[in-house]
Amino acid sequence: MIDIRDTLVLRHGAMDCRLAPACGGSIASWTLTRRAGPVNLLRPASEAALAGDFAPDMACFPLIPFSNRIAGGRFAFQGRLVEMPTDFGSPHRIHGHGWARPWRVEEQTRSSTRLGFRHRADAWPWSYSATQTITLDDVGLTVALAVVNESDSDMPTGFGLHPYFPKPPGTRVTAPLRTFWENDATILPYRRHALPPAWDFPCGVMMDGVALDNGFTGWNGRAALEWPGLGLSLTLRAEGPFGHLIVYAPAGENYLCLEPVSHMTDALNRPDEPDAGVIALPPGERLTGVVHFEIGEL
Repeated sequence: MIDIRDTLVLRHGAMDCRLAPACGGSIASWTLTRRAGPVNLLRPASEAALAGDFAPDMACFPLIPFSNRIAGGRFAFQGRLVEMPTDFGSPHRIHGHGWARPWRVEEQTRSSTRLGFRHRADAWPWSYSATQTITLDDVGLTVALAVVNESDSDMPTGFGLHPYFPKPPGTRVTAPLRTFWENDATILPYRRHALPPAWDFPCGVMMDGVALDNGFTGWNGRAALEWPGLGLSLTLRAEGPFGHLIVYAPAGENYLCLEPVSHMTDALNRPDEPDAGVIALPPGERLTGVVHFEIGEL
């Protein structure tokens, strides 16, 4: 269990970013103070979430060493069968380890912090270390991810972020996506489709009334949110092996998620998919990626 007193705050100009290292290395809030008052650029964590140590109710959390679901928690990799316990009431394993473990503060300045954690081989039979460097600057927020394989064999590796953005009326999302995966009842992908007119993200989609939770392929690492009522825009710019975007917009909620990730859902069980995205990280090697969240005015 953590408490709000365990959070730390980064500051730069008119922006504040509150972190909760002990709660999955999560971001608890990111705000911009304007003349009319503060504006939430990420959906802020509730007091109950902070007190209850529950990363999914934070503003953003890391997905390491894989994102989304592994069917039944089971997969085979280079001749090795791996079986992990399922979690959160799902029949699948979800989102890796990072979001469920405390991270330690390794370095800190007024506007930047490096968080780290280490995993020792268990049901996931590889040891590895991971870091997040979270920085505020003149244009917004940057999160740099790194994973190092500390085992003596290749480790299947992926990562991403799970940010929750406000969705006030009129919110518009634009992203150069090519296809999407239709899900089964347990949110595993089973059929790929071209984008329907309602999800024509390359031309921009008004998110009022749109409900989805799907993986999209062919992403070039760029996406944009427009909040006309706030007069603000947010550009998401991912550098590194981010070829997939998860769009999560639950019905009736005032938030949505644009999750930059390096692989498709259940990629470890999709060896025949040419763009599945699993990376075989050799012993001692490092996988890195950077995600920028840049704020502008409309």
